[in-house]
Amino acid sequence: MGLREAFASVIASPGTLLPVLREDPGRVRARFGLSDAELAVLAGVDGDSYAFMAEESGAKRRIHLSVGVPRTVNELAEHHPVVLDAFLTTTTLPEDPDDPMGIVGACERLLAFGELPPSIADFGRFELDQYVLLGDSVAAEACRPGPGAQLPDAAEGPLVLSPAVRVATYGHDVTDPGAPARLPREEVTVLLQRAWDAPLRAYRIGAGTGLFLSRCDGTRTGREAARDADLPEPEALGLLDRLVSAGIVRAAPAIVHQVRPTA
Repeated sequence: MGLREAFASVIASPGTLLPVLREDPGRVRARFGLSDAELAVLAGVDGDSYAFMAEESGAKRRIHLSVGVPRTVNELAEHHPVVLDAFLTTTTLPEDPDDPMGIVGACERLLAFGELPPSIADFGRFELDQYVLLGDSVAAEACRPGPGAQLPDAAEGPLVLSPAVRVATYGHDVTDPGAPARLPREEVTVLLQRAWDAPLRAYRIGAGTGLFLSRCDGTRTGREAARDADLPEPEALGLLDRLVSAGIVRAAPAIVHQVRPTA
């Protein structure tokens, strides 16, 4: 802790900390470990300046959040402005929000904010999952056009999810056409798939398919994954063929075991 952290905290919540700084400066000094000189610098800024800096800081934070979860931020601004303002004025975000991981961290803090409506938090997670997938270099490489690969034996070979795919479950129907303004309370499982020359695709899938995909972890053959998901074999084999053809699952990479030479 120090002067920098003290400034950031006062700017983030001037309505809370500024009165304490004026009425009980020793408490602020103890909290942030300030010297007398540092406390004098902190107390020397007038209230209007702190209010202006808080407004500017809040605007910048909103811009950074809008990079990762734009529709979520717009929904909050239009229908829950008090909640958004409370978050922007009371929460300290990562120091480098211009970095993609800083944006993800900032959005995660917003979605964990206790005053956020649960439906909006669910939609925000859906939106953030898309942002992360679109920024994943491994996912980009996985969907790069190239020579056609031989399709694996879906039933007998071990399978994994493509790096260009994510599967997640949400407590509200984030795929509803009226989202995020209308979000029916219904648990849904969604498959996100990144494509090289097309928008990211989102598919609502059944619980059985979601369970099957979770078993494609490189340790099970397609037949074993289907059995673990309690899918009838004829249905499972047809599903496997479609998933492999669509590039959603692929053959697990071979594991090479190195043998130490004996002395």
